[in-house]
Amino acid sequence: MSKKEKSENRKALPKFTLSLLGSLLVGGAVGFAVGLTRAFGLDTEALARGLNVLLEAATPWGIPVTSVLTLGSCFFLYRSAARKFAVWDGGDEDETSESIDTALSWVLLLSAVQLLLNLFFLSAFCIYWMDRDIRALALVGVFLLSCGLVIFAQQKAVDLERKMNPEKHGSVYDAKFQKKWLDSCDESERRQIGEASRRAYMVTTRLCLGLWLALVILSMLFDMSLLPVFVLLLVWGTMQVTYTLECIRLGKRD
Repeated sequence: MSKKEKSENRKALPKFTLSLLGSLLVGGAVGFAVGLTRAFGLDTEALARGLNVLLEAATPWGIPVTSVLTLGSCFFLYRSAARKFAVWDGGDEDETSESIDTALSWVLLLSAVQLLLNLFFLSAFCIYWMDRDIRALALVGVFLLSCGLVIFAQQKAVDLERKMNPEKHGSVYDAKFQKKWLDSCDESERRQIGEASRRAYMVTTRLCLGLWLALVILSMLFDMSLLPVFVLLLVWGTMQVTYTLECIRLGKRD
């Protein structure tokens, strides 16, 4: 091991040790709090029933309300971007083009969030409302309508982006859209995508660790199976393995 590597390890070791001690202290505090709740007889079953009642009542309204908020915002953002594009002079790095790109990025973000909300409330529907009368099937129709509007919003955003950048290729209805879009990006755009992907990887890794800790704590308070932990670790492991294998593959190609 070189002197430089030893020096970097010595600099990083104190921070790592403090982080480890902090984690142990947090774990001890959480364990103590869980012990107190059990000692004072916290009625976790009543709390779980209350949460179930609230979620059951919110399920029929979840998709309509969130769709109005997110997709309504998408509509106004797209209209704003379209108006700016109509008077845009074609400059590559001016404020107008940047504001259009920002608005379209928010359209894509909000529509993606709405899709996740749709899937969540559809899952809640399957749990709480599947055995209700035929009118409950209207929720499935609302789900399909919202998903259709999500895809339409993404299509309009991508189409306007392609009008701004004619060299871009791909349709949101194409199964290979991501690959075609990436292939049509220049070196700078690919670098931005790579940096965004790295950031997403780091945040997701930390989030998975935090969710694992939260699930362990909740399993001490509520009657839970190992299935949520297994699913979380499966997703986390898939991300880690895919990332490492792709690095190996790209290293061989280079």
